[in-house]
Order: sequence, then C-alpha cells, then structure tokens
Amino acid sequence: MSIDFAKKEAREGYLQSKLDDLLDGINASYGQTLLDELMSRLEATVDDFNKEVDKLMGSLKKNSEEKEKLIQQIKAGGEPKAEERKTATESVESTDESRELSEWEKRLEGISKD
Repeated sequence: MSIDFAKKEAREGYLQSKLDDLLDGINASYGQTLLDELMSRLEATVDDFNKEVDKLMGSLKKNSEEKEKLIQQIKAGGEPKAEERKTATESVESTDESRELSEWEKRLEGISKD
C-alpha cells in the first residue's frame, strides 16, 4: 500500500487510520474528541512549519539574488557601489540578528552546552 504524502487528504487518511488503531482502547469514552484535538494540533504544527520554511526560503532567495548581482558586477569588471555592498551586508546581518530562536532551537542549544 503506497500513500501519496504530497496530498493533504492522503496524509490525513493515513494519520486517521494509525490513530484509530492506537486509540481503540479508549475510543468509547474519549476517542473522537481526542482524535479531533490531535488532528487540529497536527494541522497547526504542519502549517507553522510550512510558513517558517517559506519565510526561510524567501530570505535565502533574496540573499542569493543580491550576492549574484554583486558577483556579476565584479565579473564585469566593475566594483560594486559602496551602498550596494552596504545593503547586502546589512541584509545578511539583519537576517541573523532579527531571527529569534524557536522553542526547540533553544532546547537544542541548551542541550549542546551541557
């Protein structure tokens, strides 16, 4: 049995069947309520992850385009203008400084220090 995880319906169906198997013992009392809560939390987690990845990819693309422009100017024999170099440098620095660590990154950082 192959599951196409690229489709939302297939993922939900797969998770639903697996969770149903796990919840057989408590299904009579709490099953559907618990399952609904788990599904909503899983969907929220996946949505948050997708948003973070989209934001990260956008930032990477922007920085890559700026670097490529500077490289092309250098290859063409021209020195990049001071303001373009400053803008590219500030863009990279502001991305690094403004980025907050997520909760799991903080935990990982704490573990790695120990």
